[in-house]
This record gives sequence, structure tokens and C-alpha cells, in this order.
Amino acid sequence: MASAALTTGPIPKHIRNIALPMSIGFFFNTMYNVVDSFYAGQVSTTALAALALSFPVFFIIIAVSEGIARGASALIANAIGAENREEETALSSQVFSLGFLSAIGLSIVGLIVAPPLFKTMGASGAYLDIATSYVSPLFWGAIFFLLSSMSNAVLLANGDSKTFGRVLVIGFFLNLVLDPWFLYGGFGLPAFGIAGIAWATVAIQALGGLYLFATVCHRGYVKFTDINVLIPQWKTYRMILKQGIPTSFNMMSIALGFFVTTYFLKFYGQVSVAAFGVGTRIEQIALLPAIGISAAIVSVVGQNNGAGQLDRVRECVQLCVRYGIVIIAVASVFVFAFAEPLVRLFTKDPEVISVGTNYVQIMTFIQWAYVMTFIHTGFLQAVKRPMYGFVESIIRKLILPVGVFYTVVRIYEVELQAFWYSMVIINIAMTLVTITYAQGVLRRLTNTAPKNP
Repeated sequence: MASAALTTGPIPKHIRNIALPMSIGFFFNTMYNVVDSFYAGQVSTTALAALALSFPVFFIIIAVSEGIARGASALIANAIGAENREEETALSSQVFSLGFLSAIGLSIVGLIVAPPLFKTMGASGAYLDIATSYVSPLFWGAIFFLLSSMSNAVLLANGDSKTFGRVLVIGFFLNLVLDPWFLYGGFGLPAFGIAGIAWATVAIQALGGLYLFATVCHRGYVKFTDINVLIPQWKTYRMILKQGIPTSFNMMSIALGFFVTTYFLKFYGQVSVAAFGVGTRIEQIALLPAIGISAAIVSVVGQNNGAGQLDRVRECVQLCVRYGIVIIAVASVFVFAFAEPLVRLFTKDPEVISVGTNYVQIMTFIQWAYVMTFIHTGFLQAVKRPMYGFVESIIRKLILPVGVFYTVVRIYEVELQAFWYSMVIINIAMTLVTITYAQGVLRRLTNTAPKNP
């Protein structure tokens, strides 16, 4: 078992050691998505729009797997900090059986609901067929997404982000080979078309998930010598789900938010949907440091909170905010300046390029808001207060967008650029609320804590 290493030593070093490998790994993971979008764009604008349409449905898998994983990781980190080996072992083992059951449910539900959802979002004919053919393999392979996430949850709680980062880097290079091979066929493999891009992802997830799981077992974080560790323990399940369900629904609301946005974008045509899909890919690149920093918060704050080292909790949050603001400011300037060349990486369609460039440049002014939200909700997750993130996301991604978008699109019939600005207003308003709430929790937590001798 790992020692509570993150409760001693310089916090800036711990943040860098976790955030940097995770950011690098997710950079390659984002470029992985760029490769997917690039090949879809080579097929047609309809294929590119179908991938964008599929994203909120596919994100259901990500939401469930990452929600449970982040919840479990925070609990495991707290157990490590408190030196509660029994609880650490139970959580690390049970998260895999819970992930397996979740994967089965995801596959069944996803395959059933995907086509009706696409129709609701305005897809029909070839557009619907391509979207369905792309997303179906992803639901068939849901178990590998869950295996990868659960393994990373255990590793991250122990302060290791390098292993997962390496898997993401290798996955990118594999995708460079598998995407065109599965798409166009060759060497005895039939051409799968757009579905081939999804099957390539499933194959890569399978390889990565099995490697991460083998690493967890090899290091002794989880021992499956006794089959009883895989039998559901409802007490442990409740602990994980109490922490993980709000986070899953938090992330699920992101998918639902994409659904809502895409629904209203259909009134502006297929080009706007494709441009939105391209724009969100580029936004992900700028937000990579925030993903790394939020991962560091869960590990460092989680362990120190479990150990009662609340002065180190405060220091970690303050440093992450400082790092996040500086890094995203630089990234936003870069993305604004090179918005058009970045969009051109995804498509040759001049209309999509024009609309996508406009969207990306407008959204650079709220990248800081996304970063602050990630950091503060990550802190709340680490101190076992996940419910705020769920409530905040429901308001940010569903309640406000439905009301605001209906008003500006259906009542006032604004132009597309004004629609983008309505997104800006919603996100800035909710970010200010999140910062105020999380900083209040931090002050109460540290002010009421007993001082360490």
C-alpha cells in the first residue's frame, strides 16, 4: 500500500508532479479527438456534424465512468491520508465491481436511447445513420472505458498521474494508425466507414484499460486473491455512490448541456452544429492545464483533508488558483490569435471555418471561468462536498440555457453571434457564484479546524 506521501513535502512540487503528466496526457487525448474529427471532416461535413451530434450521447459513458472514479479517488485519498488501510482496501477493490455493473447498464441503455435522442436533436436520413453507426460501438465497449477510469482512480488517489498520462500519449499514436485503417480498411480488414473511428477508440480503450488494471494489481493497491473482494459490498457501494453520483450527474449535465445547445443550434443550420463541435475540441486544448490542476486538487487536498492538515489544503487551493489563472491567460491569447488555423485543422468547409473561428474567439474570453470552476469544484469534491457541483451544473448547463436560449432564439430570433454571447453571460455568472461558495467553504473549514501542535 502507498503511504500518505502527499501530506508532507512541498505542495507546489506535488501539484506539478500530478498536474503536468495529466495535462500532457490529456493534450494527447485531445489531439486524439482532433484526429477523429479530422478524418470525419475528410469524409464530409455531414460526418463531422454527426460526430458533434454524437458527443453529448457518448459523453454519458464519460460522465458515469469519471464521476464514479473521481468520487472513489477522493474517498481513497482521504483514507490514505487518515491511514485507514481497511477502508482504503475496500474502496480500491469495490470500485471495480461497481464499474463492471455500471458498464453493463450503460451499454444497454445507451444502445436503446441513442437513436431517439439523435432524432430529437434534429437528425434524419444519412445524418442520423452516421451518428448512430458512430456511437453504437462506443456503448458496446463501455466496459473498457470504465476499467480505465476505475484503475486511474486508484492510481490518482495514490498520487500517480504519470501512468495514466503515458497511456493517453500511447493511445494518441495508436489512433493515428487505427483511425485510417478502420475507416478505409486494408490488410484484410474491411472498411467500416465512420463506425471504424469508434471501433478504433474501443480497441485503444481496451488495451489501455487492461494495462492500467494490471498496474494497479502489480503494485498491490488491489489484491484479487480472494474472490470475495469482488462481491458487491453495499456499504462500500453507498460510500462511493454518495460521492460519485453527484459528480456523475454533474458531468452528465455537461452532456445534457451539449444536447440543449445543439438543439437550439439546429435553428441556425447544420453548419453551426459542425462549427460548435469543432470549437469545443479547440476549447478542450486550452483547458488542458485546468484538467491537470483539478486532478492534483483531488489527490493533494484529499490526502491532506484526511490527515487533518487543513493549512496545506488552503495552500493547495490558493496555488492552484494562481497557476490556473496564469496558464489560461497565456493559452487564451494563443487560441484567439490562431483561431482560424486551428479550425482549419478540422474542416475545409469555408462556412464552418468562418462560424467556428467566430465561436472560438468569443469563447476565449471565458476560458478563465471554466478553469476556476474546475478548480473549485475539484476542491469541494476532495473535501467530500460533491453536491454543489451537481446543483451548479444543472443550473449552468440546463436551467439557465433552456430559459435563455429559448428567449433569444425563439422569441427574439437573434443572430448566431448573439447566441454565442448568451453562453458567455451564463458561464461568467455561474462561475462567480461557484468561486464565492467554494471560498466560503474553505474559510469555514480552515477557521474552525483545530490547530496542529
